[in-house]
Amino acid sequence: MTLREMQARKAEIATELRALNTAHPDALPTEAQTRWTELSTELAGLESRMARQAQIDELDRTAPADRIGGGAPVQPEIRVAGFDEPARTPENFDGLFLRTQEGQTVPVLEARHSLASFLPATENRAQELGLGGFLRALYRGPQTELERRVMSESSIGSGGALVPVPVAAGILDELRAATVSFRAGCRTVPMGSQSLTFGRLTKTPVGAWRAENAAIVEDESTFDQVKMTAKSWALRCKISRELLEDGQNVDSIIRSAFAASGALALDQAILFGDGTANSPLGIVNTPNIQTAALNGKLTNWDPVLDAVLDLENVNAGKVSAMIMAPRTNRAIRGFKDANGNPLSAPADVSTIPRLTTTSVPVDQGTDKNASSIVMGDFSQVYVGMRTSLQISVLNELYAENGQIGFVAWMRADVLVVRPQTLLTLTGITQ
Repeated sequence: MTLREMQARKAEIATELRALNTAHPDALPTEAQTRWTELSTELAGLESRMARQAQIDELDRTAPADRIGGGAPVQPEIRVAGFDEPARTPENFDGLFLRTQEGQTVPVLEARHSLASFLPATENRAQELGLGGFLRALYRGPQTELERRVMSESSIGSGGALVPVPVAAGILDELRAATVSFRAGCRTVPMGSQSLTFGRLTKTPVGAWRAENAAIVEDESTFDQVKMTAKSWALRCKISRELLEDGQNVDSIIRSAFAASGALALDQAILFGDGTANSPLGIVNTPNIQTAALNGKLTNWDPVLDAVLDLENVNAGKVSAMIMAPRTNRAIRGFKDANGNPLSAPADVSTIPRLTTTSVPVDQGTDKNASSIVMGDFSQVYVGMRTSLQISVLNELYAENGQIGFVAWMRADVLVVRPQTLLTLTGITQ
C-alpha cells in the first residue's frame, strides 16, 4: 500500500468512525463496538506505517547519490510468501533458489532449513505476544501496548485475521518438523502467490557419440509444464474462556495442536492425496510413479531389495527414506532367519531411514487389510506452502458452554518433479 493509498484509507476510516459516533451518541451497541475496535486497530496500524514510511522517505531524500556505474552490484530481491518486506537470506542458507517470471527469488527449503530464519529483521514484536496472546487479543480486543502494536500490524476482517508472519512462520516450522515427509527429504517451496508454474522432465534425454560432420541424433526427451496451486485445509477447535484468559501454557498447547493436526493432514496429502475435492495430488497417485506388488506378508528383506533394484534400473539416485505404517515397521523389526534369530538388514538398505506415520493406510486392497511402503528420492517432491496462516474466532457457536471456537486455515500443494524416482510397494498384509 502506497503512502497515498494509506492516506485515502485513513480518511475513509475517519468518516466511518464519525458516522458510528453520530448514530450512537450515548453508547455503542455490541456490533457497533466491534466495528469501532476493528477500525481503531486498523487506524493505529496505518498511522504507524505512515510514520515509518515518512522516515524512510526523508532518509532517501537526504542520502547521497550513487555514482553511475559505481557501487556494489544490485542483489536479487528475496521474497517469501506472507512477508510485507523483502526477506533476508540467512548467512548459513545452503539450499536452492527458484526465480519467478517477475524476477523474484524464492528459496527451496529442506528439513534443516527454517521459514522463520527468512523473516525481515524489523518484524519481531509478534513473537513476544505468541499465538496464545494473539488469540486472546483477537477475542477480547487488544488490552496492552504490545497487543495494540501487534494487532495494528495484522490484517483483520470479517473473514478472520492473518496471524502475524513471525508467529505463522514459527507454527509452520513446527508443522514441518512434525511432518514425516519432510524428514524423508521433501522440499518446501514458499508460495508468494496462489500458483507457481514449473517445467518438468518426463523422460531423461539420451545423447550419442558422433563422427566429425555427422548429423546429431535427435532424442525424444519430453518436457511438460505443471502448475502448483495452493489448496485449502481447515481445522476447527474450541477452548474454554477461562483457559484462554488464564492458562499459562495456552500458546504452546494451541501451537502443538495446530502443528500435529496439520502434519498428519499434510503427510496424507503428500503421500496419498488423490487430487479430488480441492486436495493435492500426492506421490502415490501421480502418473509414472513406479509400483511393485507384494500381495502378502512382509517376512524378509527380498521385496525391499527388489524395490531398490527397480529404482536403480531407472537411475533414480539415492533412496532417501522409506515411509510406512507403524505395523509394517513392526513386521520388519520382527524379521527372523531359519533359526529364529533376528534378521539384520542388508548393507544396501541398512542405511535407509525407516519412517512411520499413521497417514499410511492399513485398509487398502479388496480385503481392506493391506498397506504400502513409499520409498525413493523424496528430494524430487516439492511442497508449496503459503506462509500466511488465517484464524477466525467463533464467538457465538460454543457460547452456551462458555467456550470459544477458532478456525485455522493452511494452504499448500504437492508436486512430484521426477515421478520415476519414487516407488510404492503395495499389498503388504498382516
